[in-house]
Amino acid sequence: MAIVKVRDRAQITLPADIRDELGIEEGDFLEAVVEDRRVVLVPQKLVPKFEEVELSDEGERMLDEAEADVAAGRVREYAGVEDLIADLHNNATAGD
Repeated sequence: MAIVKVRDRAQITLPADIRDELGIEEGDFLEAVVEDRRVVLVPQKLVPKFEEVELSDEGERMLDEAEADVAAGRVREYAGVEDLIADLHNNATAGD
């Protein structure tokens, strides 16, 4: 059993043998959860919020067009999906 001490600013140090066993390295993230009045630390793997993608020439053209539409104010904002669908229906029947 490993005993750790809570230090200044509520910091603790995980013993090296535990870090080694779990492959925990400096900079890794741990989720802290309470289970039956115990603190359980669960190693986590974070993924980038936005992964880099490579667009085709057509994709680049479409993105440029969309950004130009936003810059020119040719976009609408909706409170929810229902409002968007209603607007699509209105536009579809207006063209009849």
